[in-house]
Order: sequence, then C-alpha cells, then structure tokens
Amino acid sequence: MPDGAPPTLPNDGPTRLVEGSDGELVERLSGGTATLLLAWLIGVGAGSALLGAWVLAVGVLRVRLGAAELFGAPGLYIGLFGASGPTVLWLAGRAQGRSLGWFLLTAAKIGLVMDAILIGGTLLVSAVMGAVFAAGALVAAAALIVSTLVASVIWALATWSADRYIAGARVAEGSGPDRSA
Repeated sequence: MPDGAPPTLPNDGPTRLVEGSDGELVERLSGGTATLLLAWLIGVGAGSALLGAWVLAVGVLRVRLGAAELFGAPGLYIGLFGASGPTVLWLAGRAQGRSLGWFLLTAAKIGLVMDAILIGGTLLVSAVMGAVFAAGALVAAAALIVSTLVASVIWALATWSADRYIAGARVAEGSGPDRSA
C-alpha cells in the first residue's frame, strides 16, 4: 500500500470505512453485521432474562408463568431489561481484543448492577407502600443474584463469540486498516 493511501476494505465484509467528522477514516460495522449482531445480543439477553424469570417464579414463588406473562407486558419489560446486559457488554468491550475472562467479569458486574437497581427499586417502592419483608425476600434476592450470574456467563460467551467472529472475519479477509507503518 503506498504511503498516505487510505486502507481499503471489501464491500461485503463485516466492517466498512467511513469518514468521521474530523475527516479521518474510521472503521465501523457494516449495516448487515450491526443488524445481525444487535438481533443476536438482544435475543440472548431477552431470552436469558425470560428464562431466568420463569425459573425464579417456579423455584422461589412456586408459580408457573404462562405465555400471557412471558410474552405480554411483564415479559416485554423483563426482556428489554435483560437485552440491555449483553448490549452494554458489547459496547464496553467491542473490538479491543478483550479476553473471555474480561467478558465474564464485566458481564457479572453489569448483571449485579442490574440486580442492585431491581432490588433497590423494589425496596424503595415497598418502603413507600409500608410493606414488611419476610425471610422469603432474602431468598428471592439471593435467587435473583444467582440466576443473574448464570445469565451473565451466557451473555459473556455470546458477546465474546460475536467479537471473536467479527475480528476473525476481518483478519481472514485481510480487511482492516494497515497497521504495519
């Protein structure tokens, strides 16, 4: 590649070059790759959250959630909440050559912050309403934390594998900016 010439990427690769606001070329995910990645991360996050809610309801509350609960309004909010985990994890670690251990630790941190928001919100609403907590509340909180840590492993594996796939596709195609200079 001649000096000063911009790098080239294939049109059908996982990334493309676009001009930034400062005139520099920036490598970004192609539209198809970004769409597929977002669907993958949202699906994994929402699916694991809905599965976790179902397991938590059966194991702790002794209630079987049906299709109306899982795919109705409550399930929508649970799915959206769960989908944010892998999506935030991707934004935190994308294309930086992070290890699987980093993704596992960061996913656990994100999941525990999500649990803290959920438990804190429940405590706040309950305190305002004058509710008294029984020992079952601690069991439910512990079960929520354990299920979140299990889900965070799934999030980490899904996000890390997507990151490795995109990085591998870039290397296999010879795409990516030339860093030999």
